[in-house]
Amino acid sequence: MNTRDLIDMAVRNLLKRKVRTLLTVLGVVIGTTSIVVMVSIGIGMNVGFAKQLESWGSLQVIEVYPSGGMSYNEETGRMKQEKKKDALDQKAVETFRQMEYVEAVSPVKNLYGLYLIAGKYMADAGIMGIEPATMEALGYKVEEGRALSAEDSKAIVVGGAVEFYDPKLSWEARWSAEPPQIDVLHEKLSITFDWNYGTRNADKSIKPIKVEAVGKLSSEGSDSWRVIMPMKELEKIEKSQKEWEKKKYGSSSASSTERNKSKEFEQVLVKVDSMDNVQKVQQQIKDMGFRASSLSDELEAMKETTKMLRLVLGAIGAISMVVAAISITNTMVMAIYERTREIGIMKVIGASLKDIKRLFLTEAAFIGFAGGVIGIILSFLVSLGVNLVASRQGSMMQSSIPIWLYLGAVAFSTGIGILAGYLPAVRAMRLSALSAIKTE
Repeated sequence: MNTRDLIDMAVRNLLKRKVRTLLTVLGVVIGTTSIVVMVSIGIGMNVGFAKQLESWGSLQVIEVYPSGGMSYNEETGRMKQEKKKDALDQKAVETFRQMEYVEAVSPVKNLYGLYLIAGKYMADAGIMGIEPATMEALGYKVEEGRALSAEDSKAIVVGGAVEFYDPKLSWEARWSAEPPQIDVLHEKLSITFDWNYGTRNADKSIKPIKVEAVGKLSSEGSDSWRVIMPMKELEKIEKSQKEWEKKKYGSSSASSTERNKSKEFEQVLVKVDSMDNVQKVQQQIKDMGFRASSLSDELEAMKETTKMLRLVLGAIGAISMVVAAISITNTMVMAIYERTREIGIMKVIGASLKDIKRLFLTEAAFIGFAGGVIGIILSFLVSLGVNLVASRQGSMMQSSIPIWLYLGAVAFSTGIGILAGYLPAVRAMRLSALSAIKTE
């Protein structure tokens, strides 16, 4: 019996008993839908966690800090001071650049106590300095304008949530008044470290540094309050600020002076090519003695928290598929009892035992395949409904069905059909031809 005849006969046998076949397929549909939807909710939760963390920063960026600092000692249950190892200097930065999977590396300098000036308005600006050519690679998303480039010097990128105010107003009036809408991309801007700028107490010796906004970040996320500029220019501003502080107060911060002498960076950002390689690179950096962390640590912790929930959801779906498998087995056993004489005739006219076995396995596979295809269509519709409700309620319980899950569900349901039909097929194969023909 060739394959075409086998498939044709299997389809005709199933269609002879439409109601029974339909009910059996329905069981597979429910099982497939349950598994796909339950698994998709677990996947969707992980996708939701990843999106939430991406609003805080790139999941592929590792933050590296100097060695030393405090760490938790599990034996004593107390914090302990780590010994300082290699310096986080330019040599370390070059070492990071040579690492496998690393796409971009940039030292970071954060400078506070600076103010961004736009006409008569000013804004408190926590300014971060980076190597400008690495800005896009490090995952900073510019909504308007462009990111910094290697050619930029006096350029800045302003966070969308940076708010300006009139320095002549009292503190109460500043916070209660509606912040002015400043188009930073088309406004003349400058930076100062004079907190009295714009008032009668302004220090005339401090000259604002002119800058140009070339881009604007999103108004959401952890970078929305930042101003980013080339690190070399920020170092010049810091130098001017320290010279002014020294003239006015006679001294500067001991810790910052020590860091300047050692030429050690306060932080370095390392961009990895893929999330799959973040932990590998991060561990390499830790083995060098530096402190390193990334948002992927938070993501893994979130996934671990929901691991049990995902297992429970998958188990619920699996139970439905077990019930469907029992239904397929029952259908095929009933088919053997009803077609015993037909099986005997097939054997007498020359059908091989292998052909009889293949016939029943093909019928069982068709039931599983049809249930799987209808099941993934239904699960797609259920997934849309779950996401619609989740979006309205602002819930993290959303559904995400990747292509591999669709294909896997059809393959799984077909496989379940074949397994469920195996014992009935063997039973049909072992029937005695003479006894089968005599059966009424």
